[in-house]
Amino acid sequence: MNWKRILRQAASGDPVEMKRSDFDEDALQGLPEDVTLLLIGPAEFWISRDVGEVVVRVTDTERQSIWDHKYNLSVFAEAMTRAVRRLAAEGRPYGEPEIEPSHPDYFFIRWTIRFDAKLPGRRIIDAAHRALEEVWNRAERMLEDSDSVLVLGKDTRGHLKRLQAIAAVLKDLGYHVYLVKEQPNRPGETVLQKVLRYALSSKFIIVENTDPSGHLYEFPHVAKMAECVVAVLQEKGKGATWMFEDGYARHRHWKKFGYSPEKLKEAVHVAAEWGEDFVKRFTKKQKRVLPWL
Repeated sequence: MNWKRILRQAASGDPVEMKRSDFDEDALQGLPEDVTLLLIGPAEFWISRDVGEVVVRVTDTERQSIWDHKYNLSVFAEAMTRAVRRLAAEGRPYGEPEIEPSHPDYFFIRWTIRFDAKLPGRRIIDAAHRALEEVWNRAERMLEDSDSVLVLGKDTRGHLKRLQAIAAVLKDLGYHVYLVKEQPNRPGETVLQKVLRYALSSKFIIVENTDPSGHLYEFPHVAKMAECVVAVLQEKGKGATWMFEDGYARHRHWKKFGYSPEKLKEAVHVAAEWGEDFVKRFTKKQKRVLPWL
């Protein structure tokens, strides 16, 4: 790294523009915290140091007028932010995803990647480029193969807040979440048809089963008839019905998770991990035994 040039140009207060070839085996722990490096390529990489970490702020700029993709740009941009959250939940050092639309034509998709400042600069830059590709590819897969979750349960008065709390946790994990009550109604469509429409477009379903409600009628249709993967959340010591209890032993694609109110967030995480794992294992089995897959 040509530190003399970097420090000289940094004196102006502006970011120091770099080329990919400028990064070598030198670690970036010598980068002053008040200096920002800017690498422009398939995206902009704004590079700074925060104590013992190097923070790369990725800015992917897309233009609607030249966007050539089967998915609308605003939809794809949202999928990219969800992809960042999903990858972060899987252990990637990603965070702070955001979208900034700039009327009338541009979308800026941003997120951060954190690295150990002791790593060589070239290795950090190579990893940042791979991260951009990974987020892009994950966004495409999320749109191709539904990454949505339907949340069912009692949705009146204060009970709706519990469903919204579950939805908020899932959104933080990068899922697109459906609450039936918040979705528009279609004339001529029954409530059950509406539930099935969202159930069949979701990767898995979470049912909050602490208190009785219409979900007791919906459950057999989504879990048995439609064969959806269903994670049941139920407050310990409570429950809407005993009618499902023996079904957990009979059916592998639905499972109950007990929780205490203060541990709801943790229970949602565990339920989502189970849902993801079940879908992955089932898909792997399908590919092994079905010749057309």
